[in-house]
Amino acid sequence: MLILDDHVHPWVKEARYTPDLTTAMSRFLRPEPAKRHADAAQSRSIDDLLRDMDKSGVEWAVIVGMDLSGSLGVIMPTNDSVAELVARYPDRLIGFSSVDPTNGDAAVAELERAIRQLGLKGLKLVPPVQKFSPADEKFNPLWEKVVELDIPVWIHTGHQLSTEGSQAEYGHPSLIDTLAGRFPQMKIIMGHLSFPWFWEAWSVCCRRENVYVDTAGYGCLFNHFPWDAFTKFDIEHKILFGTDYPLLTFDEAIRDVQNLPIDEQFKARILHQNAAALLGMEI
Repeated sequence: MLILDDHVHPWVKEARYTPDLTTAMSRFLRPEPAKRHADAAQSRSIDDLLRDMDKSGVEWAVIVGMDLSGSLGVIMPTNDSVAELVARYPDRLIGFSSVDPTNGDAAVAELERAIRQLGLKGLKLVPPVQKFSPADEKFNPLWEKVVELDIPVWIHTGHQLSTEGSQAEYGHPSLIDTLAGRFPQMKIIMGHLSFPWFWEAWSVCCRRENVYVDTAGYGCLFNHFPWDAFTKFDIEHKILFGTDYPLLTFDEAIRDVQNLPIDEQFKARILHQNAAALLGMEI
């Protein structure tokens, strides 16, 4: 079965971080995982990431940047690094940019540069860490640029366990509901199935044609997610596969989906068909 992972962090030695790898990890992650992932990133190469993909049968991966410059003073990795890594494996990697919306006009300009000049294909945001509300109208210029560029935006929804001081209220699906209603042309992926607000996530997906969710993380709690409600309301096409690699391995995330009590066609939709359609890929 083909697999397209919509959420991979390219924490590899070739990538560039602001101000540096160790500082970025220490500010984003709690102490023990920060050291572990910093050590791993210093030795893991982009070729190693591709080998991990090959071992698990992952054909394509969306690699993402993460601009936390406003709240934490770090970028991990930079948009330029994401573009350079994609250039190494253009048939396997798809790059999503990141900007910090709290940077105002500079964020809008950086998004345009990342898409038009660097060739990246989407935008990744983390409101609980970046500490902004996606529903706040002061960020409309950024959303207007997303619509103009005709790119999908992946937004962390649900609470955020990795970063001390993150603000869970900024991850609530109701904020995406407001945003999606204001910009119905904008394609929005709610990350992490919006745990713990999974019924709210279903509601937004059910009512807003432009909103999707991905499966990254929380496989141990998948039995609480209303998979049957997506089937009953004919929105199986709204769920995308994501791992949050290397925070979760490809094998673990694939196993969690394959063990779901849903039919094989629904699994195929999750593992590659839905993301391919959203990204306009012919596979």
